[in-house]
Amino acid sequence: MKILRNTATTASIASAAALLAILPACGRAGQPAAGSAPSASTSVTASGKPATHGQSPTTGQSPTTGRSASGAPSPSASAQVLSFRLAYPWHWPNDAAMPGHVSHATAVPPVPELVQIRVGSHPAASGERPYERISFTFTGGFPSYRIEFAGQLVGDPSGKVIPLGGQGVLDIVFTGAQAHTADGTKSSVVSQPAAAIGFQRMTDYAQGGDFEGVLSYGIGVAWPAGHAGQPLAVRAYEEATVAGGQHRYTVAIDIDASSPS
Repeated sequence: MKILRNTATTASIASAAALLAILPACGRAGQPAAGSAPSASTSVTASGKPATHGQSPTTGQSPTTGRSASGAPSPSASAQVLSFRLAYPWHWPNDAAMPGHVSHATAVPPVPELVQIRVGSHPAASGERPYERISFTFTGGFPSYRIEFAGQLVGDPSGKVIPLGGQGVLDIVFTGAQAHTADGTKSSVVSQPAAAIGFQRMTDYAQGGDFEGVLSYGIGVAWPAGHAGQPLAVRAYEEATVAGGQHRYTVAIDIDASSPS
């Protein structure tokens, strides 16, 4: 899925930051290591219009209702939002006519490193359906990624099935990304929730692989009773922030938590 961008003015960035300030956050931000600066641009929705709905993956206040399973520390009050966009609108990502694919042309090396994972449950709000979110925060830039439902999570490169709860799995595969340090000696992730999420749709999660620039995760998904296997809508938001000279790039994946009528 091709990413659309337009040149941002100071006013548009300020407007986006003001919008994010009043929207509840999903989970809490961590304290990852520094990355490179993004280009001076503001991203827009898939239709070419500025994003105006949803909740910032990293900024604002924690939800007053719903649940958050993140153990990460609170975000810095000085964090500045550089861009915020809807990368993939609500849709069934397995639809061949509109697959859940988002591409980025991030220059490597260095390869973007995953430094934080957050999860959160958000109840229905005015003009918004209930949803559950998992957010991945990187250094260096946004990696490309693919989202799709599958019957099971298969390890890469082992090929072994990794058990998860629910009746299926949402596969999230990042390309041009890793979850280990450049020397390969340790994990780059400094903050993440427990594997058991326990939400209505998101049951648990696990890493599928971190091999040769391909980083994958699987989310155990519980379908509504009597509706197993039927299409569930997902969406993806992206947000770039900077605080204390550290640039962060967050991809937030939402699953529709509505009850069927």
